[in-house]
Amino acid sequence: MMYLKLAWRNMWRSRRRTMITVSSVLFAVIFAILMRVIAVGMFEKMIADTVKITSGYLQIHQKGYWDNKTVDSAFAEDPRLNSVLDNNPDVSCWTRKMESFSLASAGERTKGILISGIEPTKEKKFSGISGLCVDGAYLADSDRSVLLAEGLAKYLGLKAGDTIVLLGQGYHGSMATGKYPVKGIVKLGMPELNKVLAWMPLGLARDFLGTGTANTAISVIPAHTNDLARMSAHLLPAELKEKYEVMTWQEMIPELDQLYKGKMVQNEIMSGILYLVIAFGIFGTILMMLNERMHEFGILLAIGMKKWILAVTVVLEMILMSVMGALLGIAAAIPIVWYLRINPLRFQGDTAKVMEKFNIDPVIIPSLEPHHFLMQGYIVGCISVALSVFAVIKILSIKPIDAINS
Repeated sequence: MMYLKLAWRNMWRSRRRTMITVSSVLFAVIFAILMRVIAVGMFEKMIADTVKITSGYLQIHQKGYWDNKTVDSAFAEDPRLNSVLDNNPDVSCWTRKMESFSLASAGERTKGILISGIEPTKEKKFSGISGLCVDGAYLADSDRSVLLAEGLAKYLGLKAGDTIVLLGQGYHGSMATGKYPVKGIVKLGMPELNKVLAWMPLGLARDFLGTGTANTAISVIPAHTNDLARMSAHLLPAELKEKYEVMTWQEMIPELDQLYKGKMVQNEIMSGILYLVIAFGIFGTILMMLNERMHEFGILLAIGMKKWILAVTVVLEMILMSVMGALLGIAAAIPIVWYLRINPLRFQGDTAKVMEKFNIDPVIIPSLEPHHFLMQGYIVGCISVALSVFAVIKILSIKPIDAINS
């Protein structure tokens, strides 16, 4: 405790030097946090937007469905399954889906599309597509009309109020045909999905495909998305596992998972370069401190202070300044990240086009996960403390006479 008190007093004997050191750690922490939360936030948004509109974080379907994804693998309404999901505290929300491929036609243009039969009321909470309508209105559960993604609507030359013709294969080889009014146009942030998706109420999709009361899948959003593998293994009781299987979005969309992991590795490399730059900056402040205080160190050693006590005191000074800088950096980064979260920045021009090619919505919405803030502060603080070893080596090699005359 005595050495800690001595280190604290020594810190404030030269306020300018202390503020320079603390500031170097503070700005380093801010830059490290911003780099991390922006990269993670962008890809978390991309994943959330994609999986909520398509598969869900978890999906329950009949065994064998994922191998061929045909409506012939649809399963009848199961009250036991519904009860399990309703009573599971780890399930935030769930919704039934009826999905199939179809040929869409309008005028002289045709295109293969993905039809998604949804429960409009539940889907508002599940994916939020009700807030993405740019023309017309959102669906009601009893509607006999469809929603089209904006890119698909543009290709077919359709707008709200027009009519689209659908042709596909229904249940057990039957012909699925229908002519439906377009109630609304939805703009998705994922360019590829924006070109192929169409939605219709679940009842209408069942009629179109002739499946009765069956569903192809149930999509689930868990209360926490950190451990989907564990949740998928324990979501259903043993008797239901004989008929159904549960898959995570990583299993259903492995290319998205690989893209995310690849970008996170790239971010780790960039963070490593940033930490190296930070280390040089902090090392410079340590050199400055040692050079300024060499005369002081020489006098202290000449009057009898042991070198190891002096070294411990200097290390404690660096620890205190590093902790102070890291905490101030975290505190300063929080309002910046919060502002960017509330007022996201959207890329324009060539940068936006490049991101859209990778199916990424060109908007910055940083992550608010606390561990990203704490981890960056911890790493930068550790770098500062590790570099203080140089100060220890330098102090242990001091010759009092030379230091006094420096």
